[in-house]
Amino acid sequence: MCGRGACTLSKENLSCACAYQNSSGKYHKVPWMDNSELVYVQSCNIGPRDIVPCIVAGTHLKNEEERLLCPMLWGMIPPWHKGDYKKHTASTHNSRLERILESKLYATPLHKGFKCVVLFDGFYEWKVGENKSSKQPYYIYAKQESGIKADDPETWPDKWSLESGWKGYKLLKMAGIFNTYKTVEGKIVHSCSVLTKDANQVLSWLHDRTPIFLDEQQCQLWLDLEVSPYKAVEMLKEQKLIEKVLNWHTVSTLVNNVSHKDVKCREQIEVKEKQKSSSAVFMASWLKRESGKSSKRNSTINSDSIEEEINEDETPAKITKKS
Repeated sequence: MCGRGACTLSKENLSCACAYQNSSGKYHKVPWMDNSELVYVQSCNIGPRDIVPCIVAGTHLKNEEERLLCPMLWGMIPPWHKGDYKKHTASTHNSRLERILESKLYATPLHKGFKCVVLFDGFYEWKVGENKSSKQPYYIYAKQESGIKADDPETWPDKWSLESGWKGYKLLKMAGIFNTYKTVEGKIVHSCSVLTKDANQVLSWLHDRTPIFLDEQQCQLWLDLEVSPYKAVEMLKEQKLIEKVLNWHTVSTLVNNVSHKDVKCREQIEVKEKQKSSSAVFMASWLKRESGKSSKRNSTINSDSIEEEINEDETPAKITKKS
């Protein structure tokens, strides 16, 4: 699933990073269209009901551009919600692909062609420890060109040209669905949900669900209003996540609190093994002394196995790390 993310590119750089080739073979920036009700704020810790940048077909915003970038509320506002849209409490930031065609909430916008691509620098996921009470957060992001570090914007170039397109940080592009909501003042608010499916071997070690990541060709098909909802959904079901697309690293539990927006949220950290308890240290010392005595009696004590048994419940889960 996806319940927390980071997006720190400026609106101008987002337009460049989402550029696509037109019929002439030249790269075309995706223009940004502001919404007076929703303000995109760059952040290293975005949560549900925050504002995220999305790509939509220009037709949805009554624009001649093939694609447009616009801000959306992350977490689709149910059409039956009344009052302040910011206070809706429905858990709609994710939507299961398997149920979308029959969903009372998502089927209608899907059949209207309200499909979008939700953009993130990367997203966070938590791996549950062996004792079930501890969780280690990870930051997952697109594999970058040599020299570009996901947690260090100083290494991110911002080069763009008509001939070569964007040569900077690679964004994650997630399949999404959106809807429109009219406030009591008559203002239009767009809100979205990230589609998820069962995780394959690439990310199943971390979570059993995963967002659906799109390449350029898949973005084109997903946003195409001429493609039927059934064909579009089938395309997403058949899409297979491959290992070379993503990278990840462990981060601090600082990110656990969505009010923490600091850049430290996505900085890579090394996970240290939990220190042995004082009783285990004492027992290990005692065993060492006794082992020395028993050697004189031609007998041995396997202190390592005894210590391992004592510490069995305190052994931290092995962390799989991707370099």
